[in-house]
Amino acid sequence: MLTGSQITDYLARIGVEGRPAPTAANLAMLMERHLTSVPFETVGLCRAGRAPDLRLSALFDKMVRRRRGGYCFELNKLFEALLMALGYDARPCLSRSADVPGQRDPINHRGLLVALDGDLLLADVGYGGPAPAAPLRLAPVGPQLAAGAWFEAVPLDACWWRVDRFRPDAAGEEPGERLGVLELCVARVEDADFEALSLACSQPGTEFRDQEMANLRTASGHVSLTGDRLVIREGATRRQLDLADADRAAALRDFFGLVYD
Repeated sequence: MLTGSQITDYLARIGVEGRPAPTAANLAMLMERHLTSVPFETVGLCRAGRAPDLRLSALFDKMVRRRRGGYCFELNKLFEALLMALGYDARPCLSRSADVPGQRDPINHRGLLVALDGDLLLADVGYGGPAPAAPLRLAPVGPQLAAGAWFEAVPLDACWWRVDRFRPDAAGEEPGERLGVLELCVARVEDADFEALSLACSQPGTEFRDQEMANLRTASGHVSLTGDRLVIREGATRRQLDLADADRAAALRDFFGLVYD
């Protein structure tokens, strides 16, 4: 569990004052603040050449004290601890990426679920891509608007759900083309179940270990770095830059707040 001072420091890290009550509106606010403050990144993993330390104390030191980021096994674990400390009923879930048509990935993601007001919500801050940036109900209710984008939770069986996103239509007001995002299982799992998954996902030959990546939402879009390619999206505008080594270090500092020796 996080201590009182750790809760205060963590909330300050994501720009939140006081202790927000465990409400749906505050959950959406906490997700938004987290996604615009703490980057998804594999830079530390690539440069260390080993799986990250998943102890809560190590994650707090890395992401709050040293103001680094992490990948799903780090980000969602620490955010889950914050939510629980604030009074939310939060737990992890097994997930897999589903963003490549015709490809079924092995389980490779730690998701995050919150039970609140009779609903089960996906509250994921560790996907590193176009996942819902606000709580998404796991219910067959059709497309849902989450932080300005359309998503849908589709039941696959008694335990598994698929989350799809939609490109906006021409007017940007209704769902357009359907695209896959991830699949998740709502069966209860233990925190320790993700130790082996993190180890497997941090081995040579995996995208997390072999390529430095960073992703951070902004007030008007998001910015991402993959290897030497920096992509900046602001509304409907997209810019791409190919960076040299020195420029990449500056981009990590200026766009993601990441400083590595």
